Amino acid sequence: ASGFAFHGRDRSGTLGERMRGPHDNPVATSLAHHLLCAVPQLVDPNFVRSVILMIEHGDDGAFGLVVNNPLPTLIAEVTDSLGLHWRGPGDQHVLLGGPVETVRGFVLHDQPAWDPLADEVVDGIHLTATLDGIDRDAAFGGEGRFLFTLGYAGWGAGQLEREMVSGSWVAVPVGREPGVSGEWLLRVDPEVMWQEALAAFGIDPARLVGHRGIGVPVAKA
Repeated sequence: ASGFAFHGRDRSGTLGERMRGPHDNPVATSLAHHLLCAVPQLVDPNFVRSVILMIEHGDDGAFGLVVNNPLPTLIAEVTDSLGLHWRGPGDQHVLLGGPVETVRGFVLHDQPAWDPLADEVVDGIHLTATLDGIDRDAAFGGEGRFLFTLGYAGWGAGQLEREMVSGSWVAVPVGREPGVSGEWLLRVDPEVMWQEALAAFGIDPARLVGHRGIGVPVAKA
């Protein structure tokens, strides 16, 4: 996974190879463009009641961003070091996108004109993983909605498939029914996102348990 640096030394944001698109190496059943909701029995402290937007999933592994884990840090406190000037809500927090490489930043947003190089990862939602293409004169947060994350969640080849078979995650589609919309991702309070995502898929969180050996069915990408 790529991502821009969370410090002021590299304003270009070019660190490593650009992330591959979700369809570059497709598998028969891909979890790209789904939310992964952790079952209550998942006790890994990095993912308790996490909601992860899956960006890519293929034979070589998987990559996603946790979208419901706010950090104490405000977006306005970190953007100056990146040469950006946040004009969104002053109380909006940075999100911990996952435990891997927490100095790498990613922005999910609904403003493609702000970054023509951004990838549309789900309907109407774009991912900025490099600062090379952004319009620095345009309002960052002044219009539309943005989520600013640090770090990401990553899985090696076959790892996520094994976790699905063990019943660790529920896969909720994004952009179709039953499921949630892309707009929902940027609008819903992180504190209720886990419950609402499951409810949108017809699941009562109070009744949810993991079932070892039963894979959660997902639609083909």
